[in-house]
Amino acid sequence: MRRARPVRRFALVAALLTVPALLAACTGAAPGQPGDPPGSGELSGLTASIKQGRLDIEARRLVVRLENTGEAALTIDGFEFEAPTLAPGMVRTKPLELGPGDAIDVRLDLSESVCDVEVGQASVVLELNAGDTADGASAGSAMTLTPDDPFDALARINAAECLGEAVAEVAKFAMPEHLRSTGSGADRRAFIDVLVEPAASGSDSLHVERVYGTTLLNAEDGIDWTLGIDVAQGDAPFTISLPVRPARCDAHAIADDKRGTILPFSISAGDHKGRLDHPSPDTLKAELYSYVAERCGLELPGS
Repeated sequence: MRRARPVRRFALVAALLTVPALLAACTGAAPGQPGDPPGSGELSGLTASIKQGRLDIEARRLVVRLENTGEAALTIDGFEFEAPTLAPGMVRTKPLELGPGDAIDVRLDLSESVCDVEVGQASVVLELNAGDTADGASAGSAMTLTPDDPFDALARINAAECLGEAVAEVAKFAMPEHLRSTGSGADRRAFIDVLVEPAASGSDSLHVERVYGTTLLNAEDGIDWTLGIDVAQGDAPFTISLPVRPARCDAHAIADDKRGTILPFSISAGDHKGRLDHPSPDTLKAELYSYVAERCGLELPGS
């Protein structure tokens, strides 16, 4: 993640935008509507939107959905997704075909977030196949779509990643590899020991208000873990011990789990505030499933 966005574009896209401009200079006609810059036309019948599913959030991917609402089949040779809050580099080079009424979800790895900038408007710069045409555009040109963002995915991504950057400058939070526990069966009690390692020096600080309970795990004495802890650069390392109990005792709690072992911290650092997720490593995740099953008297498949 970076604080300022370098002013650059991919050479491929720049070249595609140059071709229509040269053609326009020779013919006297612009490729878009009158007064529009080259490559700014809209492709008739093609719409774009963006979103993230739960698994996409964990994998740091963005879903770009393209839908052909027109009457003609379209072939797109590739596209680049651009947004003020994301560094350049989100490109698809593999062609895709969209028949009338077809839609496709394309997953792109997120580039680095750019902090301290306005979210602004995103764009999808398309490289059209030479066999397709667009309203007011030359075949084979680069076209721009303005995607819908119905779930404010860009603002959420930027807020979470820039919060993570601000927190990392003050301290590192490390989930344990193993669950600490005592007793057995229904009497077993367990603790997630989160190691906090502040930066060696500096004057910045952060505040951990609470850790939220999940669909699988709650605090032993309630739902959330209320902490109210201040951490400053230069502090000595310490451990946050979270007494944990099952949030529910049915087999579906484990079988259907997707985010139950990801602990959301309510945290503020500088001008950034929000929820910061801390996933459990694989060993801790497996031990948490086993703990929930043992305390609830459930049998896991294969046990």
